[in-house]
Amino acid sequence: MTVVSVIGKPSDKCLEEIILSRLSKSYRVTYIKNKSLVQTGRGYDIVVSDTTELRSLYIPECIIILKSDADIVPTIPLPEKSIIIANSKNIGQLMALKKSCLNVITCGSSEKDTLCYSSITSDSIVISLNREITAFSGRKIQPLEIPIGLEKMPKDVYYPIAFTALRLVLDDFNSELGGLI
Repeated sequence: MTVVSVIGKPSDKCLEEIILSRLSKSYRVTYIKNKSLVQTGRGYDIVVSDTTELRSLYIPECIIILKSDADIVPTIPLPEKSIIIANSKNIGQLMALKKSCLNVITCGSSEKDTLCYSSITSDSIVISLNREITAFSGRKIQPLEIPIGLEKMPKDVYYPIAFTALRLVLDDFNSELGGLI
C-alpha cells in the first residue's frame, strides 16, 4: 500500500477529480477528505488523504502533493522515503522546501522544473521530465516526454503535471508511454 497526502484548500477539487477518475483505472484508490471516504478501482492499494495540513505521519514512505495554492508545507518529521510534489509558481512553497533536505519534484512551466510542459492545446499536453528521478520501486526514470490527451484542460496546468509526477513516482508504466494518464 502506498500513502499519498494531498495538502491544500478543501475547495480546490481539481486534483481529487483527476486522481479518482484516472488513478482508479490502475489502482484501488481509497480517498479520504473531510469526513468522507471514497473507494474505487481495483489493483494495488493507494490511500489518498486530502487535508489542509499534516499533523503527524507514522508510515515508512509517502508521497506528498501540494495543491497549487497550498500555503502550508509539512514541518513535521517525514519518513526517510518521502517525495514532495510542489508547484514552482508558488514561491512560498519553494522557499519553505528550499530550507529542507527533502526529495522535491517541482512542477511548472520552466525547463528548470523537474516536470514541465513542452506543448499544450485545448485537449492535450506534452509533459517533459527534465531530469532523472527515482520511483518508489527504485527504478531510475530518465528524461522523457509524455503526450497526454485530456477531456478538458483544467484551469491550472499544474494539476496534470503534478498528476504525471505522481504516476512516475508510482512507476506506473504498465501501459504504453502515451497512455500514462
